[in-house]
Amino acid sequence: MAVTYLLEYMEQNRTAAYFSLLADKITFNPEEKGVWNKLNRNIPNSKRRRSYPAVKIGRLAVNEEYSGKGLGTFILDNIKYAFSNVKRLGCRFITVDALKSAVPFYERNGFRPHPTKNVNAGVADFGQI
Repeated sequence: MAVTYLLEYMEQNRTAAYFSLLADKITFNPEEKGVWNKLNRNIPNSKRRRSYPAVKIGRLAVNEEYSGKGLGTFILDNIKYAFSNVKRLGCRFITVDALKSAVPFYERNGFRPHPTKNVNAGVADFGQI
């Protein structure tokens, strides 16, 4: 289950972009110990776990008319800001299962490949638990 948000350009009665958010988690994979160590690097030992809750971007799309104007980056920046400032949520990561063609976009926006998910998955570390 996900919640989808629309960004509407009211003057032209058009949808400029949309994105969906849902719950996710990152789970320790013993075969990827190095990756897990990097993810744990900024987490105090007493708070380290075998899995961490995450927010997943299920879909993010920008209307072709608005493509290349920074709207996708604006959306990601606001998602990161919103979840990094919600202390009650206790969530540290944003994940995405990106289309192969969108991987460079997510990498430019701070996401790193996360081999414990799948080849086109990414994760962004955005704050303290």
